[in-house]
Amino acid sequence: MDAYAFAVRIPNFFRNLLSEGALSASFVPVFSSFLEQKETDRARRLAQGMLGFLLSLSTLVIAIGVAMAPWIVEMIGPGLQEEDIVLTTTLVRILFPMSGIMIIGAWCLGVLTSHRRFFLPFAAPVIWNLSQIVGLLIGTRMGWGPLVVVLAWSTLIGSVLQVGIQLPSVRKLLGTVRPKFDTNFGPTRRTIRNAGPVAVGQGVFQISSLTDAAIATLLFDGAIAGLYFAQRLVLLPMALFGASVAVAALPEMSRQGQLDEIQPHVISGFRRIIYFTVPSAVVLALFGDLITSIIYQRGQFDATGVRVVHWILAAYATGLVATSLLKLFTGVYHGIQDTRTPVKYASVSVIIGILTGASFAFWMNTHGYGNRAAAGLALGGAIGAWINLGLLSIGLRSRGLPTFRDKVKGTILRVVVGAAIAGFVTWPIREALTRVLGDTFMDRVLILVTVLLVGGGCYLLIAGLPETLKRRFRKSTSQPSDSI
Repeated sequence: MDAYAFAVRIPNFFRNLLSEGALSASFVPVFSSFLEQKETDRARRLAQGMLGFLLSLSTLVIAIGVAMAPWIVEMIGPGLQEEDIVLTTTLVRILFPMSGIMIIGAWCLGVLTSHRRFFLPFAAPVIWNLSQIVGLLIGTRMGWGPLVVVLAWSTLIGSVLQVGIQLPSVRKLLGTVRPKFDTNFGPTRRTIRNAGPVAVGQGVFQISSLTDAAIATLLFDGAIAGLYFAQRLVLLPMALFGASVAVAALPEMSRQGQLDEIQPHVISGFRRIIYFTVPSAVVLALFGDLITSIIYQRGQFDATGVRVVHWILAAYATGLVATSLLKLFTGVYHGIQDTRTPVKYASVSVIIGILTGASFAFWMNTHGYGNRAAAGLALGGAIGAWINLGLLSIGLRSRGLPTFRDKVKGTILRVVVGAAIAGFVTWPIREALTRVLGDTFMDRVLILVTVLLVGGGCYLLIAGLPETLKRRFRKSTSQPSDSI
């Protein structure tokens, strides 16, 4: 599992570097502006030109990555043993074409979200996950091995299916998916040029991820896998409540183009994100062991593994709110087509995060924490995320974005107090139920469901109900008396 968790980071590095962040930041604002102005021919030409450029880039990246896989693994995995290097290299060569395929998937996402089609590009990754699940089940039934290699091939096939399911809808919107190498078109050149700084910024974040993996190879066995399993869990609220809001807001902010017109989208997105991510962070920190055991604890994943993942999960939870808000605040800069400033802020915050995380991890490693020391890496990343968010916020205020602190401070207060009280109420309930019920799988499910229902009720009562009643009161008092 260490080998797979390490190997999958390498193609993901290039995928994230060249596609999702960079393409969304550079392509979506220009493409959305053409759609807003009803210039469909120019929008189609831009899309075709970018597709041609991305296909050429993907081919080059795949060829280099597959050829240099052994050197890449040895360079960024200083703590891997010889047998681990051989297995990891094999997995990297299988998985690396996924980076090029997903670059095309990012292009599909940009086209669809610019047309306000959000469901398909974010439902398509389900196919990617299902491919891995089905591949493992078939591999187990057929006796194929080693299963980690089966998992790698299933991951690659899933990426093809994920992109393929989006192409018919893209073709319907554009009228064609025929690529063109059209760098003579001014908007195409501008989009590629704007993507450069964002790619550098994404590279900074991805270097942080690879650095975490490299440091984890120097810790006890299982540290890389622990990071991987914890990330799977923390990515759920980040994707549901952070990325989804930010991706939906970016085309709208790009259509506005002015900071004072963008502010309502920032306020709305900020409220939505913290309303869900603050209680999610409390749940992951307090009850992450229950969640981890219910999802993962079977076979060779024992109670020790649960404790390791819970430690890392709790560390990630401290930065969940900041990490979820980063994409929204960065999107404001991208909406006004400033792709350089977020890179500067990201560089500072990532360097601080790496140094802090490495210090925590090595200190914990030498003080008997075992592979739980990987939690230090997650904590360093959380600190870096908060610093980055603060720099982005200060930068926007200095650019003239009207301060919205007064508009959201009431929401922040209700959300924080509501989540804190919910955690305070549910922790004793969890302890009491554990003593009464026990520690079987169904016991843990019942305990988790109970604390989520009780805690959710407390949170909604404090954080949600006052605002709902206020809106209803305003609505009722604004209606004419003869219509009531």
